[in-house]
Amino acid sequence: MNRYRGILKSASALAVLAALYSPHAWAVDWSSELGDHNGKTLRVQTIQDPFIDALKEISPKWSGVTGADVTVEGFGYDPLHEKQILSCSQQDSGYDVLFIDGIWVGEFVEAGCIDPVEDLVAATDPEIAAMDDYIESFKGQAYWDGKLQCLPIAGYWHMLHYRKDLFEQAGLKVPETFDELKETARFFAESPDFPDVAGMAMNFQRGSAAGQQFFEWIYSAGGKPWESNYPGSSDAYADQTPLFNSEKAVEMIQFFKDMVPYGPPGVEQFAWDERANAFTQGKVAMINNWSVRTPLFTDPDISKVTDKFGVAMFPHAEGAKAVPPVGGWIMCVNAHSTQKDAAWDFMKWFASPEIHKEFVLMGGPPSRHSAMQDEEIVAEQPWVPTLYESAKAAWAELRPRHALTFEMIDALGLQVNRAIVGDASPQEAMDEANERISRMLSRAGYIN
Repeated sequence: MNRYRGILKSASALAVLAALYSPHAWAVDWSSELGDHNGKTLRVQTIQDPFIDALKEISPKWSGVTGADVTVEGFGYDPLHEKQILSCSQQDSGYDVLFIDGIWVGEFVEAGCIDPVEDLVAATDPEIAAMDDYIESFKGQAYWDGKLQCLPIAGYWHMLHYRKDLFEQAGLKVPETFDELKETARFFAESPDFPDVAGMAMNFQRGSAAGQQFFEWIYSAGGKPWESNYPGSSDAYADQTPLFNSEKAVEMIQFFKDMVPYGPPGVEQFAWDERANAFTQGKVAMINNWSVRTPLFTDPDISKVTDKFGVAMFPHAEGAKAVPPVGGWIMCVNAHSTQKDAAWDFMKWFASPEIHKEFVLMGGPPSRHSAMQDEEIVAEQPWVPTLYESAKAAWAELRPRHALTFEMIDALGLQVNRAIVGDASPQEAMDEANERISRMLSRAGYIN
């Protein structure tokens, strides 16, 4: 069984790293570090997430040093996965660098789609690779089968985003527990003082959106998705007996269903874009949202809440503790690329602490301790201290990361949505989810 075992660093070690990776230590002579790739075109395939603009903006700096052109192409979540798996099966060399969701890593490794980068990192100047500077809860998603497969360059964590102005007007405190969250959402949805504002938007769309939301919430509900997967587990994959119909899981699905009346119209079909757009347009008082979108909320060209929102830690059930979701994108070498030297040169340059800081200041997601503690970044992105707190409280094995991940999450999301729209009770839906996923795992040999 493929397994990842993370190693947590002590607080004192992190303090040393913060000093080591200060801006004064980042004077890299890239002209001598990178090869001459004049005349080449490096093709990067990525998700069409908000950081794509920063990626496109910063890439010409690498071109200026190496002489190679860079093209960056983005796709939606499901289409990206489909295209990458199909290209891999055809041994397509059309792209050199692949951004993949951290939860796809097992599937991509086992299908031979990516080359591990562990040896490449070992041969790179430690101040450039700076592996100990990556935040542990996201760094773990770049490992599979005991090896570093990719570079963890775009970490996301969930925070509660809320309309600070509306909370102040209503005299409400920011909710910390699920019960407080539901009561606050109900207040805004029903109050005549806020007629155009719904309480909260959530990801309820059938398939991957609702399926991933289950994994995002279950730990903070005090539950676990399978027997050996819980924060602090020494081996999250030791016993994958599914627990999707456990008491805490069913209670959580009932909580989702209870929240529907407090959301905007059509919330049962909301996914990532709809959820974020509802908040951007001032239509909801709260969302739990991936941090990659937080900078967009400050953009006056698209946002109506630029200076009206605040962030807080992910809520939790009474008696449990917040375990914020972690996700994001890892950067990999296409196993079928014919330009692997250029691909690695781009990757180590882009992921270095020096360039990573520039990327974050352009709106990219911070993935390093140094970026989270950087005074310039914090001054421009005041939500970063809460994000850093969330990142340190997160659990790397948030979602399954083996070859059945995509199929499992989609199957689970179908049943979660059935409960939300009333086609089945929460218990019936999760019983069905547990049975289907058990059969799936058994056929693949993950459980007996």
